[in-house]
Amino acid sequence: MDYGTYFFANIVSVTVLTLSVTLLAWHNRKVIGMRWFAAAMVVGWFKLLFQGLDGKVSNVLSGMAANELYILSFTMQMIGLHWFVRRKPLRDRWIFLALCVLVVVYSALFLGRIPYSSDLTNGTFLVLCLLSAWILIRYQQPPFDAVARVATAILLADFLVAGYRARLTHMHYMRPWHVVGARTDPHWLYSLAAMAFLASCMAMCFLWFLVIELERELAEQASTDSLTGALNRRAMEDATIREASRSIRYGTPLCVIVLDVDHFKAINDSFGHAAGDAVLCALVRQVRSMLRTNDLIARGGGEEFTILLPDTPASTGVIAAERVRSAIENLQIVYDSHVIGITISAGVAQLDPANGGWEAMMRNADSAMYQAKRRGRNAVEPALTAELVSPGRDSRERSAEA
Repeated sequence: MDYGTYFFANIVSVTVLTLSVTLLAWHNRKVIGMRWFAAAMVVGWFKLLFQGLDGKVSNVLSGMAANELYILSFTMQMIGLHWFVRRKPLRDRWIFLALCVLVVVYSALFLGRIPYSSDLTNGTFLVLCLLSAWILIRYQQPPFDAVARVATAILLADFLVAGYRARLTHMHYMRPWHVVGARTDPHWLYSLAAMAFLASCMAMCFLWFLVIELERELAEQASTDSLTGALNRRAMEDATIREASRSIRYGTPLCVIVLDVDHFKAINDSFGHAAGDAVLCALVRQVRSMLRTNDLIARGGGEEFTILLPDTPASTGVIAAERVRSAIENLQIVYDSHVIGITISAGVAQLDPANGGWEAMMRNADSAMYQAKRRGRNAVEPALTAELVSPGRDSRERSAEA
């Protein structure tokens, strides 16, 4: 294999991959990690172009600029990987500060024709490989665990090949402004081809990350109420069945709260349906802020919502429902210069496998909610089981009757 053949084949394949990743990133701009991947591919394409023109353009472009672009490209790739596995951007400013310092120092060494200056960029690349692999190993979680493992393997292979190239450069090509002789060195060419192959494999992982992200978004949309962002009825039913099975298996309590907005039709009639939608969204935001990470809220339809509380007995569920009721009562929703106040009625029931299972639990909570409505609204009503204790229940009943 000669250098010209390698460069032609590599520039063609990288151009196709770069266009594919960039177009997909453009059409999925909300996927921030994909935007970083596209930026990394574009920068890497320019690096490859400068590198391929070695001997035809200034060695400042083919050597110094190419190496700096390579480090920049790999840093962007690391930020994209971090976004996918952490679900948030990498905000460590020291990385970008260190990158700027590296460029300045390396440029000074290269332009000053200091031998072994490539050790700086080669060492940085090795550090970026390990840091990227550590991010994937440390934070990988479903649904990205499989692709994260594959990407980690590619990064570790990158580290090994890059380490070999770093040693080769240090031993034989310590003057990076004059490495034309490397074109005929089979060790240099084949290790370069190995790096190109691994880069193509990583580009495939970029596409894999995007496919998983789009599948995740579709699954989330299928299980989410489009207005409020709460789970929909089907998703809550699936979650209830799952949690009920776990509750029975491990003997842990499970309870549910069914709540309904009081006089919701009057809100729609007085302020319009858009105001009613704003009220429901505000209610969900308030409730979510009060729930644990494993608690779930779903919109059952209209102005009715369901809260599933795993590992929670009904007595604690009543306390939680009372806290929610009080918070909603004090919530002021501003819409179109109007301040809208709302109240809710809620029913609480606990899973009893001996008496109808999860379906009976849902029916009992729903019946208790309607009982709270009959008692005057703005109240929490436990299902009629002996073990339920509702602190302050008498005072709430007096308030409802008033």
